[in-house]
Amino acid sequence: METLERYFNSRIGAFLASTGMPPTTFGMRAVGDPNLMRQIAAGRSPTLRTADRALAFIDLHEGDPGVARAPPRRQRHRRPRAAARRTKRSVAMTDRPREKGATEPVRFLRASEIQARLGVSRGTIYGWVAAGLFPRPIPLGPRVVGWVESEFEEWVQNRVENQADTARGGAEPNPNRERTE
Repeated sequence: METLERYFNSRIGAFLASTGMPPTTFGMRAVGDPNLMRQIAAGRSPTLRTADRALAFIDLHEGDPGVARAPPRRQRHRRPRAAARRTKRSVAMTDRPREKGATEPVRFLRASEIQARLGVSRGTIYGWVAAGLFPRPIPLGPRVVGWVESEFEEWVQNRVENQADTARGGAEPNPNRERTE
């Protein structure tokens, strides 16, 4: 008694010899894989599903050679080209121009971003917050805080203005100066 693998290989070999069909064409038409015969020759055993599809193709082709066609290919879900290049961004990060009168969405800055912009440590930032010299963070979650970007930008602008006043010989800057809102 022949094993299933031997039967499968001999049946395909006889089919290819009788039809003269190239092995890559057979693999493509039968199971949608042009490398099927090369992989079988290298020692790979086909799955039962693949073997059934190949044998069904042979049976169909031997019954009526004009009817045998490639199996229907499964359509892979593809994103449109434009969407494939686009990353998901928050509404605050979109490039669309805003309509007149529309308010800008609030954007939060995390401590790491403030550290990078100011060149100071996290401890310095929280020290300024405790002393009332820096805007207070807003809780965003159980262990997450963020600073409103507009408040941070206003704080930076006030620091720059204070420095300019000092350089012109004006009054000594007051770090506790009330922020304008």
